[in-house]
Amino acid sequence: MGYGKRKGTAEARMPSAVLWMRRLRVLRRLLAKYRAAGKIDKHLYHSLYKSAKGNTFKHKRAIVEHIIQAKAEASREKALKDEADARRLRNKAARERRQQRILEKREALLKDDE
Repeated sequence: MGYGKRKGTAEARMPSAVLWMRRLRVLRRLLAKYRAAGKIDKHLYHSLYKSAKGNTFKHKRAIVEHIIQAKAEASREKALKDEADARRLRNKAARERRQQRILEKREALLKDDE
């Protein structure tokens, strides 16, 4: 194992292309498994697939952590969106009720004047 026993460059002994192929195949296999299991949807799968191809993830643990973080962020955004929609509906209903009360008061005043 020492320097004196080595024949060939580091690249000849273990090509970086082989390391890259192994790593990419591991990541792609994991992504396919997660998609099949329903842990990630096809949109997240595709973006992560392209990211893996672009050397964004160093190893399997890094991509798993990224998936967990992305799912948490998506659920948080969905909760905020639902909350905003509910607030919007509530405000709209309150505006309509207020408008109705104003109209009723106006009609009552007109009847009193007659």
